[in-house]
Amino acid sequence: MPITIFKDEQMQALFDKQGFLVVQFIDDAEVKQLNDLFDEMHPSLPTEGFISGSYSPDYAYKRKASDAIIAVLDKHYQRLFTNYQPFGAAFLFKMPSKNSALGAHQDWTIVDENKYVALNCWIPLTDVTEQNGALHVLPGSHFPAYHTLRAPTIPFFFSGNEEFVVPEVIPMRVKAGEAVILNQSVIHYSSPNNSDKIRKAITAGVKSAGAPMRFHYKDPGGRPDKVEVFDMPEDFLISFENFAKDIFERPKMGQSAGFIDYTTPVLSREEVMQLITQMKAAAGFATPVKAPATTERKGFFKRLAEVFQ
Repeated sequence: MPITIFKDEQMQALFDKQGFLVVQFIDDAEVKQLNDLFDEMHPSLPTEGFISGSYSPDYAYKRKASDAIIAVLDKHYQRLFTNYQPFGAAFLFKMPSKNSALGAHQDWTIVDENKYVALNCWIPLTDVTEQNGALHVLPGSHFPAYHTLRAPTIPFFFSGNEEFVVPEVIPMRVKAGEAVILNQSVIHYSSPNNSDKIRKAITAGVKSAGAPMRFHYKDPGGRPDKVEVFDMPEDFLISFENFAKDIFERPKMGQSAGFIDYTTPVLSREEVMQLITQMKAAAGFATPVKAPATTERKGFFKRLAEVFQ
């Protein structure tokens, strides 16, 4: 049964159907305020790539950014949501470069999705199109359409078949200040920034009020049918010291709640294609999935590592 988090029933119904919504979120003055904050907190910038503030080893930077962003968004959370709780925010930015894409993925399972829901509010600080690195989503790919655990050490159900997923995602051509509100479980991707300007955005998390934070760890040397569950502090998503390394290791923070039975599903290409078709149709985006002319298969951990390069 869907968990209510939107005040508006029509918004909730559309979100439950699609796995995402596009809404007007912050105004022009607030867009400028967050742009100015970004400039203040990033006096120097890399020359290329995709960067998330959560990757930084500097906890003080991450805490300041998260608190300042949430302060701006708070009244809009109150306007849109009910029985909710913010759980952090960060800047996302793409420098003009070919290597600034973010591969198709799902966000981690951070709450018990049988009881609660977790959302990602993605808010660009400039108008976005495919040219400068728009967010793309796969409608209908959210829980409970296909329920899997999601964690850095657990492959996605479509791992190895991304070439069938990416052609089916829908670009979010949104204006600065609009928000794409995603279920954490929906498949999404972002294209490279092929413009000549930086593309700035916000990611901000909202979950059901009182939902305990979780993290799942699958030991590569352990039993294939077991996953360890950790009860995590509320700010754990900004607490990794070496993000690209630490997320693949048994957590040093939080507390183990023991093991659960879980085996990663293994789907054939035909099953992945059929599932994508079913997901999009259920979300109201019925288009056939076409096999690409050529394919390239990469190992799951190699593909995931490329996200952080």
